[in-house]
Amino acid sequence: MLKKFNFTNYHTRLILLGILMVGVVSSMILVFVQSRQPVMEPALKVTTEVTEIQNPVEPKLTTTEVVTGLSHPWDIIFLPDNSMLFNERSGKISRYSNNQKFMVADIADVNAVGEGGLTGLALDSEFANNRYIYTCFNARTASGIDVRLVRWKLSADNKQLTDRKDIVTGIPSNVSGRHSGCRVRVDILGNLWIGTGDAAKAYNPQDPKNLGGKILHVTRDGMPAPGNLPVPYDPRIFSYGHRNVQGIVLFNSPRNNVYGYSIEHGSDVDDEINLLKNGNFGWAPKAPYIEDGVPMTDLTQFPGAVQSIWSSGQSTIAPSGGTLLKGKKWGTWNGSVAMAVLKGKHIRIMRFDNANKLIEEKKILTDFGRIRSVTQGPDGYLYFSTDNKNDDKIMKVVPRS
Repeated sequence: MLKKFNFTNYHTRLILLGILMVGVVSSMILVFVQSRQPVMEPALKVTTEVTEIQNPVEPKLTTTEVVTGLSHPWDIIFLPDNSMLFNERSGKISRYSNNQKFMVADIADVNAVGEGGLTGLALDSEFANNRYIYTCFNARTASGIDVRLVRWKLSADNKQLTDRKDIVTGIPSNVSGRHSGCRVRVDILGNLWIGTGDAAKAYNPQDPKNLGGKILHVTRDGMPAPGNLPVPYDPRIFSYGHRNVQGIVLFNSPRNNVYGYSIEHGSDVDDEINLLKNGNFGWAPKAPYIEDGVPMTDLTQFPGAVQSIWSSGQSTIAPSGGTLLKGKKWGTWNGSVAMAVLKGKHIRIMRFDNANKLIEEKKILTDFGRIRSVTQGPDGYLYFSTDNKNDDKIMKVVPRS
């Protein structure tokens, strides 16, 4: 049975007072502790914004004149300072910087006749260290004419070419300049790829020792590069059975032993884009040089010949130089080949899939006449040269989404 507390008793009062004080002190401690705790903000409300994904679209193009008043400009390259070098078929090499054109060289032994002259121009991949540039041209020599690849050094002030070294000579040249080829490109390893013409001689494309109608692959000293054809072929020959190679497009690195694309003139049919790979591409005109009725890739005579990945069909358009378009600003054309076209007078966009199957083909820039070469500049824009005999130009193409 519980006892009743006597609140008048002294001891009882003392106990109650103690209990009350303990409660007060406990409450004060609790308030103090809570005041020292960080204030917990309410959980942030997560807002999900749905950003519209912009799918690539075909770019709109604007063009600007860069250089005018030229005569058969051929190739265009850019130096590390973003200035431009270009050549003209007569033998001239010029530099364009700050809206001014400067003569760099006029090569004396260039034999500019018909289709021939100073054609190929390329920059070494280690130019910043070695100052090397390369030219390919029909040459007059003491023993006759040929097509040759020449290495030069560009002076530190970019004003002249020095230290000439002829690194590949004896590529056949026709006295008329016909089928001279001679496009040259340099890969990231510093090796050179040279597309040659057959010089309108029937035996050249299939002759394992002749450098005409071939794609050559050499070091910067003109020695055979790795991966060329075995004996009995000249060790500088990478592929053969070509008619007149006009363009070379290189990948950054090989894809399943394919190094890029080559662009080639057909006879009266079948201009071609071919894979840049070893093999026989099947051109073999009849002696002395009969093209009528001869297929570009003769699978009857050469069942194992490498077939083209694109051909123009029953009419030719005379394609020339090519380059890969790179960068998101090119929209759906990013990674496509831009191909210069002479006879057809336009640039053609050629989009291939990863298996090198053509998935899009489109003609653009049809108002500039014959177009010889295309290249992508360090600004990501496309530059092209015209070849209309009079007042030729170098133009810049800017894509807009």
